[in-house]
Amino acid sequence: MSSVKSKRGGFAALIAAILLSGLAAGALWCLLSIFIDSQSTSVLIAFAILIGLFMRWLDYADRRGAIAAVGATLIAFVYAQYLFAAVRMANLLGFPLRDTLFRMDLPYAWRVVRDGVMPWDIGFASIACVVAVVVTALKRSRPVVEK
Repeated sequence: MSSVKSKRGGFAALIAAILLSGLAAGALWCLLSIFIDSQSTSVLIAFAILIGLFMRWLDYADRRGAIAAVGATLIAFVYAQYLFAAVRMANLLGFPLRDTLFRMDLPYAWRVVRDGVMPWDIGFASIACVVAVVVTALKRSRPVVEK
């Protein structure tokens, strides 16, 4: 009996994939929002699709991958909201964004985020989590091999 080894890594690799994909998606979402001058939460759905495809590419197309995709999507949402708060504070105070990111304390950032997040933002984030689960857990179609 031969067993085929899975390509995926262990728990540490999964945690690294969650953190890297979530932080990258959050940063890209913030940069895109700065570029188009609009904080559109619907963009998170596109990033959730990409995160789900990334988890499938890493061979986590199962329950762990779906949970990881939800975690990465939530990390992207929270990190982007933190960055949006820093952008708002930098604009209001006239400081460079880099200085604001290093000087901003978490309780003040939480107040700015809390005031800026609307109910539809939470709704779009929830939809994005569902989309991430669906994309990650879709069954792969097997190609038909003729003999």
